[in-house]
Amino acid sequence: MPRLIFFLFSCAICYQGYHLYYGEQGIKRQEELAKQIEYQERVNQRLKHRNQALRAQVDDLRQGEEAVEEHVRTELQYIKDGEVFYRIVEK
Repeated sequence: MPRLIFFLFSCAICYQGYHLYYGEQGIKRQEELAKQIEYQERVNQRLKHRNQALRAQVDDLRQGEEAVEEHVRTELQYIKDGEVFYRIVEK
């Protein structure tokens, strides 16, 4: 009889340990979720920096003509009246 109780108690402990580690809300799952959270926080931080840079660029474009002029010159390759544009083409 004591062996049977010991065996049942051992089985119950093993069952609980298995569910503690591999269960739906077990330690293994928590570790996976912690890694996912850490990865997502890094992605969010990069996107936050990108958004700040874009907001600064939009503010510059809204407030100053110099930023608009710089954008037009670089992106659309416009030149002012009286300026000379030289293009150097490599062979």
